[in-house]
Amino acid sequence: MKISLVLATLHRKKELLQFMDSLIEANNYLNGSCQIELILIDQNPHEFGLKLLVETYNEYYTVQYIHSSIKGLSYNRNIGLNAVNGDIICFPDDDCLYYPETLFSVVKFFKLNDDIDVALGRIYDRENKANIIKAWPKTEKVISPLNFYFLSSSITIFLRTTAVVRFDEKLGVGAKYGACEDPDFIYRILKNHRIYYSPLIDVWHPTPDMEAISLNKVETYSSGFGYFIRKDISMIKVLLLIMLLGKKIVQSILTNSKFVDGYFSSFYKGIFVGFFKRNDKFERKSF
Repeated sequence: MKISLVLATLHRKKELLQFMDSLIEANNYLNGSCQIELILIDQNPHEFGLKLLVETYNEYYTVQYIHSSIKGLSYNRNIGLNAVNGDIICFPDDDCLYYPETLFSVVKFFKLNDDIDVALGRIYDRENKANIIKAWPKTEKVISPLNFYFLSSSITIFLRTTAVVRFDEKLGVGAKYGACEDPDFIYRILKNHRIYYSPLIDVWHPTPDMEAISLNKVETYSSGFGYFIRKDISMIKVLLLIMLLGKKIVQSILTNSKFVDGYFSSFYKGIFVGFFKRNDKFERKSF
């Protein structure tokens, strides 16, 4: 078995190398039971100097370096998908970390579950025993149209190559609509494949600071949700929209102080833009 990690990186060097160091430990824990390859899509200018640094890691596992002059998370993940050689694919961020057992748990899951094509894990802080970003369940779950949105994050997706689809390049960081590429990805796969959530598969990611986030980022991210709902709209998606709007209303009343001033107005504006505006043309930034 072989795992292909597709990682698109931009503006990060220290964090990326920390992830690659964690991957050494994860590879050692596998103890030869599975091969890994890191497909690294570098969106930085050449003078950023990543290529020589990351290629030194070929001593520990295969690193396939690809330089891209076009910026965009989904766009560059799709470039990485073209280079995949593995049986299982995943999509780490350049600022996340794997625990030593992360990939071992993934391999074990797929060996024990021949009939499941996608495993979703959780983002978890083992040191503080705390969920990160979402309220991840402690028990396993079958993924359905009713719960996929609440259990999807791109860095916790592990799937067989037979189940892979392309990312929607209108969604994600660097695209017109700056988020929701991960639930959209899962939603489309769910139509034809079995997906399971397992809390035994965990990764680490820094906790977002909602008091420091820029309002432009809030609007861009929420516009991704608005576009995701509009795209191939269904009753399930309308229900998701109602639930999320209800959640934000409650947050604005009970926990408003935890968010930067103007957060909620920017959030609602983004939803409106993504859902109602029909001009989806977007010029990608390049060097």
